Amino acid sequence: MDPRERIISMRTIAISIFAALTLLAACDRPYVQPGVSRELARERRERVSDIRYGMDFIIPDNPDEPCEGSVLISFKLKGRAPLQLDWRPGEQGVKSLEINGIKTKAKIFNEHIVLPRRALRNGRNEVHIAFVPEEATLNRHPDYLYTLLVPERARTLFPCFDQPDLKAKYSLELIMPADWVAVSNSAAVYERIKGGRKSVGFKTSGLICTYLFEICAGRWEKASFTEGKRPVNIYYRETDPAKVAQLPDIHRQITSALEWMEEYTGIPMPFDKYDCVIVPGFQFGGMEHPGAILFNEKRMFLPPQPTDTERLGRMELIAHETAHLWFGDAVTMEWFDDVWTKEVFANHFAAMMCRPEFPDIDFRLQDFRSFNIPAYAEDRTAGSTPIRQWLGNLKDAGLVYGNIVYDKAPVVMRMLADTLGADAFRSGLQEYLGTYMYGNATWPALIEILDAHTTADLASWSRRWVEEKGMPEYPESDVPANLDALGYGYYPLTDKGLRASVDALPLLKEPYERLSTLANLYENMLHGRMAAADLGKCIGDLLDKEQNQLVAAGALGYLRDVWRQEPEAAEKVLLDVSRNAKAPTGVRLTAFRSLMHLAANGQTIAELFDIWKSGKPWYGLTINDDDRTTLACELAIRRPDDYGLIGQVQRERIANADKKARFDYIYPATHPSHAVRDSVFNSLLEPENRNTEPWAQESLRLLNHPLRQKEALGYIVPALDEMQEIQRTGDIFFPKNWVSSVLDGHSSPEAAALVQDWLNAHPDYPQLLLNKILQAADPLLRETAKPYR
Repeated sequence: MDPRERIISMRTIAISIFAALTLLAACDRPYVQPGVSRELARERRERVSDIRYGMDFIIPDNPDEPCEGSVLISFKLKGRAPLQLDWRPGEQGVKSLEINGIKTKAKIFNEHIVLPRRALRNGRNEVHIAFVPEEATLNRHPDYLYTLLVPERARTLFPCFDQPDLKAKYSLELIMPADWVAVSNSAAVYERIKGGRKSVGFKTSGLICTYLFEICAGRWEKASFTEGKRPVNIYYRETDPAKVAQLPDIHRQITSALEWMEEYTGIPMPFDKYDCVIVPGFQFGGMEHPGAILFNEKRMFLPPQPTDTERLGRMELIAHETAHLWFGDAVTMEWFDDVWTKEVFANHFAAMMCRPEFPDIDFRLQDFRSFNIPAYAEDRTAGSTPIRQWLGNLKDAGLVYGNIVYDKAPVVMRMLADTLGADAFRSGLQEYLGTYMYGNATWPALIEILDAHTTADLASWSRRWVEEKGMPEYPESDVPANLDALGYGYYPLTDKGLRASVDALPLLKEPYERLSTLANLYENMLHGRMAAADLGKCIGDLLDKEQNQLVAAGALGYLRDVWRQEPEAAEKVLLDVSRNAKAPTGVRLTAFRSLMHLAANGQTIAELFDIWKSGKPWYGLTINDDDRTTLACELAIRRPDDYGLIGQVQRERIANADKKARFDYIYPATHPSHAVRDSVFNSLLEPENRNTEPWAQESLRLLNHPLRQKEALGYIVPALDEMQEIQRTGDIFFPKNWVSSVLDGHSSPEAAALVQDWLNAHPDYPQLLLNKILQAADPLLRETAKPYR
């Protein structure tokens, strides 16, 4: 052979070998994109089954040292193609990887560990990974921590198949400080102390989704209740004896909710235990991890003389999270486009459960106030969405949540229940639960079941109310509209209809008639059919005699927007109501809390300062400690020369360590120095400084206080620029809460121009995140762009 031919031949062979190796490498590196795409989820659902996670976590005594973990993932696999595990922390978070007993170098691309085909088996596989979780996902404080993994944050805690339709069983061991206690989804089976450290092992859980896995550990007090069908353990950190004394009431409401759900569904509680943890500064009202439900401390421990709204709110929260044990935990949506199905049933049944607990409350009124009014706040905006939204990747799933899911959906579900009738609706839901128990279901699957229980065209109904967005707009009316409070939408009023509604408002007999009429007047004001000053006078006249706390609370809520245009008139209304000894205590207290935030008159501010400093009541109205902390922050803004005094006195008054930490965090946002406030704002742009999201939101709200909005104009654009990072690092409600905390205090044309210019400069912004901005910006843009005609 000619040497040149030999060289060519060898070159050809080399090219062929390289091509083969490249092809093999390609087979071990499938298309990988960040997050969990719908395509990846479907592919894994077809191939992966019978998943078990065995986990160990080490929590150091020193909170500055990182936690470490290991997981043994066991699963059955069809075929030997490469397989992706979800893991966001990246290469630096993986300490070792072993696949079926063979140590392997971790190949990590775009938030995934790619398991190569040659290391996998057709059948049972075991993958062992040692790792370091993302610090932020642990919600870590010096003496406690908790996880919050909804919707796709499990992949920040441990490598996993982080999608709702791959349910698994979990076993867990925690190694932690000796004086800590731990709570997880299943019961602890052993505790051992060795070398000043505690090991706690938990029994294997039932089938649950990754987003429902929970670790909560720290220095918690524990109250155990054995009355009723099952024991209930409540963990807490509250130190006020008066609040701790509320625990029996909390337990009674938990038991009531459990028994109601068992009776209605015909299915016993689907999980082994009911433990709950009441968490300071918790991001949500609650989170339904089975066996380890988390609740927000401020929502659970009520102040002295709680209002009807506060008392009912706690029961609704307990009932909501308890209903999730059936709807969401036991039967789960396949994909987060149907997340609303679990939330709507939780809210729907919570409303039903509260009826026997509060026989004196008008629940048609309560439902309208709880659902219609907040739903309108999003549905009227340019950021409105359908109830069921398209979702291509679970990394965006948190943006699906909002008032449409939580508030419009229950209105729609009531329509569906009324269409079927109570008995058929209940039978259909029992069939749905029985069919999909411990599995996954879709909205169309539920409609198919319910369709067999009615002659109505549910498919057409679903297209109109579930698949389409926006508030229906009805024909103009010459008379008060939607008096029965059962409708949903915008009811335009003619001039004659406006006069009729205003005249009728104080005379209407039923409280739900008054609130529904007031809500419709407010919507007409927003659409330019009524002047804000006229609505303010209407609200003042109503509140002068209103005895129903829920109607009054709704009216006072509307007064805020009137204040933006007529501050003096609104402040006078709040003063009159809060001072009125003949008004119900709850009405007065709600008015006083609004007054704290809105007061601008010098005499009013002086009175507020006096009752804060002296500890006296407000015209006989008792003010609780949390309200005094809020008042301290508001006064620091209005009396900058007293900033140091106010901060020192208020801090000394706070006995609870967690509440003191909160005050230390938020108070600098009220500092009289613009430079100091700038430094506070800049610190919030760093993810590690906003781990306790409610504190970050409150700090941002104070920085953008209406009385300092001119100085705060410079925060608007950087806050909007941070939104994508807020979504990436924050929990599900944080993006909307972040932008609302910035924009709610602004009402100037300059602020509106900054927002509009930013929107114009980002024409291709991700739609789901853009919706949150448009929802939050609507009051500002509407007020400045659409003056009263």
